[in-house]
Amino acid sequence: MAAPGPYMAGQITGPVPQLPPGQLLYYTPQPSPHAQVTWIPNPYSTADIFPETKASHTKFPSFSELPIELRLRIWQFAAHPRVIELRSWGDTQRNPYTPIKYSITPHKPPSILQINSESRQEGLRIYQRVKIGVSTTLLDSSRTYVPWDHHPQNLYTPRNRWRQDSFVFPLAFPYKPVEIYINYSRDIIYLGPEFRSQHLQSFLTTTGQGFELSGVQHLALDRKLWIGSQQGRWEYLRNSLYSLRLRPLKALYIVPDDEVNCLNDKFYYKPHTTSLLEPPITYKFRTAGQTEFAKTVVENLGEWFERLWVDSGREPPKVLVKSVRRDGRRMGDFREGAWEVQKMLGDMRVWKNWVPIQNT
Repeated sequence: MAAPGPYMAGQITGPVPQLPPGQLLYYTPQPSPHAQVTWIPNPYSTADIFPETKASHTKFPSFSELPIELRLRIWQFAAHPRVIELRSWGDTQRNPYTPIKYSITPHKPPSILQINSESRQEGLRIYQRVKIGVSTTLLDSSRTYVPWDHHPQNLYTPRNRWRQDSFVFPLAFPYKPVEIYINYSRDIIYLGPEFRSQHLQSFLTTTGQGFELSGVQHLALDRKLWIGSQQGRWEYLRNSLYSLRLRPLKALYIVPDDEVNCLNDKFYYKPHTTSLLEPPITYKFRTAGQTEFAKTVVENLGEWFERLWVDSGREPPKVLVKSVRRDGRRMGDFREGAWEVQKMLGDMRVWKNWVPIQNT
């Protein structure tokens, strides 16, 4: 058999596991996996005009003499939109006792909160303090908890501390939530390349006191969260996306070109600016034997949201693709990442009749 070409649509590699009754694969193989792809320059791209310019004037000695209404208006313009990246830690698939830890990529707090008392007062009106990680802090009153540093399932805990033949393992105390100032109407929450897919469903679907990001309006997901699980069961992603009905989401972004190893650790794990821009190219494609262009992931997801948001009382979110920059630097290959997302999702035919499981 000839080796597959560089552009494949909806192809599953490796054996497909048997699914329990009632479960469907997240993607569906095409009758013919080959596709003809056309890449088109994006006239709306901002990716090539991103270089920042330094302000020629950084001081305005007469600012305090301006009318208060004008000063407050200026402070509002100083609250620039940001990309806030979330990361998660803890391999709960390998070890279910591992506590999940959420962190925020190193960043600088909004400058408006640090200039003077007037700017801070206006900043506290614009931003709200939000806790990230509350979905992991709910405790089961019927279970015993111990610190993870002393947990018997922690590889670094001395084994002689526990008699495992007669001991029912306790749970590990959860990590404390982290706090950050967010302006939901301007800031993009980005679940980046170090946000584990195994944590996505619990992070977005937990309700009650563990409800995360209640006011999120702009949410971005890294490529790894779109391209599937090794088991071929991606119900967790559909459940996660459906749970966004409970939030005032306006836009959902696919980020196909971010990479952890493309930025030196001394920059990646220290404060730096992350930006999501209009990509330099877009694409359209035909599957083998077809004359009409097939629908892209963006189009199929848009239709899926429209169908499931009908009775939500909210407008369905727009689905867009963005290209990432870290301190103005490109990361991965946008074309390769975008097509990887497309080929793994395929034609999304199993989404068309999908409905969430109702709790009884």
